[in-house]
Amino acid sequence: MEEEKPARVADRLVEALERQGVRRVFGVPGAKVDALYDALLASGIETVVCRHEQNAAFIAGGVGRLNGEPGVVAVTSGPGTANLATALLTANTEQDPVVALCGTVRRSDGLKRTHQSMNAAALLREVTKYTAEMTDPDQVVEAVANAFRAATTEPRGAAAVVLPVDVLTAVTTTRLTRGISAPRQGPAPTESIRRAAEMIRAARWPVLLAGMRAVDRDSVAAIRLLLAGTRLPVVETFQAAGLVSAELDDRYVGRVGLFRNQPGDILVARADVLVTVGYDAVEYDPVLWNTDPDRTVIHIDSIVADIDNHYMPELELRGSVADTVTALTAELKGHELDPGFLREIDGKRRDLDTIDEAARTTPHGGAGLDPARLVLLIRDLLPEETTVACDIGSVYIYMARHFRVHEPRRLLFSNGQQTLGVGLPWAMAACLERPGTPVVSISGDGGFLFSAQELETAGRLGLEFVHIIFRDNTYDMVGFQEMLKYGRKSGVQLGDYDTEAFAAAFGAKGYRPATEEAFVDAVRQALARGGRSIIDVRVDYSRNTELGEILPPDRFE
Repeated sequence: MEEEKPARVADRLVEALERQGVRRVFGVPGAKVDALYDALLASGIETVVCRHEQNAAFIAGGVGRLNGEPGVVAVTSGPGTANLATALLTANTEQDPVVALCGTVRRSDGLKRTHQSMNAAALLREVTKYTAEMTDPDQVVEAVANAFRAATTEPRGAAAVVLPVDVLTAVTTTRLTRGISAPRQGPAPTESIRRAAEMIRAARWPVLLAGMRAVDRDSVAAIRLLLAGTRLPVVETFQAAGLVSAELDDRYVGRVGLFRNQPGDILVARADVLVTVGYDAVEYDPVLWNTDPDRTVIHIDSIVADIDNHYMPELELRGSVADTVTALTAELKGHELDPGFLREIDGKRRDLDTIDEAARTTPHGGAGLDPARLVLLIRDLLPEETTVACDIGSVYIYMARHFRVHEPRRLLFSNGQQTLGVGLPWAMAACLERPGTPVVSISGDGGFLFSAQELETAGRLGLEFVHIIFRDNTYDMVGFQEMLKYGRKSGVQLGDYDTEAFAAAFGAKGYRPATEEAFVDAVRQALARGGRSIIDVRVDYSRNTELGEILPPDRFE
């Protein structure tokens, strides 16, 4: 075998990225990582220079969520790496695969108080599931391979490789000869699957609760076959939105994740056998929905359950979700649900319609348009194939409650960390991953300015999307909670800004509709014109305190 010729570590690292199928690297350059950026020039990988490292990692996380393969971000030392913390924490919690490549000072300066020196690995270990700090040039390629494997092994998440500048510019004879991926699991043990089928057959009110690890392509296909063959009702978490197709809509009984009085919450509370599929406690704490800790719970997942005082499954089926559900479907062939339970399911579905109908006729308030009514208008106006990225804020409450989609990862929420500013970067990721399909992001006026500078990046890339701002000039999701706790608000007031002028400065089109009719026209025009559009609509959140009164008190901690 011919001996490998020495090559620069940065070049071998980029070669490894290509072997892993990486198409884009997002980031902000700097002196400690410029060798990597130099090596990217000679590759087939597109370098996407962003306006802030946090947003670069948000976009990378969006890429990971949408296609299941890690988005990659490359940043420099000191503040360049520190600026990743929020986005990597978000990706790790939301289980979006991301690999961060972080430059740092040369090894001999690592313990000195010198320019941009910091213990990067110590910081990154708190916000990733895998962090490796390089001390030897020959370690870099294997560390990158392990980072990709860690990011894609469930629970998926963020991984980081810390690269001293003198390591990046050193030479190595090592290289990655092939792409490395996480090994595929098989189904859970056959005896466990048979026992689960027996428990479901014996149940009077069996209910499926589908979570974030149930919405990869193969799992969705398997679960839909289960629903088609059994008529089992399914309740989605926010992250599982879109699991139920339009053809199976009569199996859908809503979502859980915020309120405890919605039809889905009520059905889950009444289930005598609850089958959780890909559910993670970070989506919705068990204490908030499992009103009967002694009930029978069957846990179907690729990982073991996190045991909680309110979540102690009687049976765990660990393995490939898709393969396990497929085997379970075969065991349940011919199973019929109790007629009384079917009537209950139909009733809960009518309740869902009633909630939407009431929202459609709610009068607009004096301070602006009704947010629930606007969400339903948006739902009516957008094509079915639209990807909608929802930011955090009071708008998130109404989107989670009223916005339906029929394909997974078409409605994107940050439900683990509830991170402000993700909406617009995730929309950019959707434009890159789903070219030619409509993309809309939605935020409050506060969350918009967390990442609005990336409009310049979007323009440079030629991305086309619509961003809708629900404006009230406050951090209302905090404000209405303060009203419930203290009877007054503090630290939530914001100022107005000229959205039309702001949009124009970045080559986008701005709209500020004052009426429902003008809002509908603006959305239609924005979808038709292409490019980037910002629609800023004033909303009246005065009913939020009334909504908040039905939330569990510990949701405000």
